Parts: sequence; structure tokens; C-alpha cells
Amino acid sequence: MSGSKFPPADRLSGTDNNIWVTFTGLARSTGAVNLGQGFPDYAPPEFVRTALKNVAGSEDYMLNQYTRGYGLPRLVNALSKLYGRYHGREIDPQTEIFVSAGAYHSLFCAFQGLINPGDEVIIVEPFFDCYLPMTTMAGGKPVFVPLRPSKTKDGDMTGDDWKLDPEELRSKFTEKTKFLIVNTPNNPLGKVYKKEELEMIAKLCIEHDVVCISDEVYEWMAYPGSVHFRIATLPGMWDRTITVSSAGKTFSEIGRAHV
Repeated sequence: MSGSKFPPADRLSGTDNNIWVTFTGLARSTGAVNLGQGFPDYAPPEFVRTALKNVAGSEDYMLNQYTRGYGLPRLVNALSKLYGRYHGREIDPQTEIFVSAGAYHSLFCAFQGLINPGDEVIIVEPFFDCYLPMTTMAGGKPVFVPLRPSKTKDGDMTGDDWKLDPEELRSKFTEKTKFLIVNTPNNPLGKVYKKEELEMIAKLCIEHDVVCISDEVYEWMAYPGSVHFRIATLPGMWDRTITVSSAGKTFSEIGRAHV
């Protein structure tokens, strides 16, 4: 609606520029390697491709009808068993799992469903770009805290060399803090948070009664030597953590499933 007499809503102010669109355009115009978005170099597994073909070619009209809004029963039951194993607890597929159209959708629902105007959201930098506009669209106030680099003895750096300063993080909490967003494994640094780091974050979330959004869409892509740890498994964190996962990242396909 460029040039229209109907401008976007005020709550969208400042969200008109998308960094991925910018990166993609620059990469295309210069012939550079596009590092703006994740493009897996592998096809979905054969069982996924076969299932998609079977569904697309089926004459069963029920496969083209509305299903349960929070997720197909067969799917949420499977997810509850999978994630129950990794979280060390029984997960109710009817009330503790929500299947969405992508991680964006899960995050958007969390922000719109829980953030009130004036609530503060702690965002660890660098971060996935949607965290900021989702915060402001919900009326929240973004509060940034950086991962700070440190050098190894030989001068090389890995994701492990980026650290949160505990006291700096603590200083960001106020009586208005509602969310803290942590992304592990991290995009773009590749940092996989260690258990001790997540314990520090969890302690502050509990102390200040804050919800943790744990963006774990790269959970199955930790390199050898790194172990992905789930903050929701820590004492006191299950009831204050929203974990976001992605079948799209895991299987290199469009369909997503989120807990």
C-alpha cells in the first residue's frame, strides 16, 4: 500500500525494514555468498519426502480438512513422547504442546499472548531479528544485553568465546521485566550455551519471576564436542519456559512443529 492514504498501524512503526531482504538483495546484486538466511545443503529425509508425496497424491478428502487448532492429535502425541524423553518428564500433548506455522508463528503468539504495554523484554545480542519487532508490536520495551567476546590463547574464536556477564545481565532485570529470550544454539554465533550459563540465567528468571523464551530451533545441529542443554529441564524452569523448536530446521522442509 505504498503511497496509500491508509498508512500502516502505529504499532508497526520501525518494522518496515527487514534485514534478510536487504542481505538477499545485496548477495544477488554482487554475486556474493548469501549468509543472510539459513539454506541447508541437504534434502529432507526420504521418509519425509515419501510422506509428503503420499499426502499430496491421496484421494482421502479428510487430509484436506481443518484439524485440531493446536496441532494434529497424532503429531502432538508423537512430540510429547519425543520431548518428554529429552526433558525427563511426561508432557501433556493436549495442553503443553502447540504446533504452529513456523517458529515465527510460535514466537509471535507468545509475545502477543503474554506481553502487555510497558513490559520489558531482555534480548541477548546478537539476536534473530524478529525478536525486536515482535516486542515492540506487543507494546513491550526491548532491553539489550550483549554476548561479549574473549580471545583464546592462539587468537582464534569459537562460539564458546562469547559470554554473558552475570552482573551485566542481572542489571537488566527490573520490576517490569516479563520475558528473557535466549537462543541456543545461537544464530548467528553458533554458540551452544553450557549448563552453567543456563543455570545462571534460570536463577535470575526465577528470582525476578520472568518467563524464559528458549529459542532452540537449531537443537539438533550442535557440532561434536558441544552438547545442547535444555533450560526447561532445570529446577523451577518448566512452568516459566516456552521452548521453540523447528522441524523445518531439523529436516530442511517447510513444515514446523513447536513445543
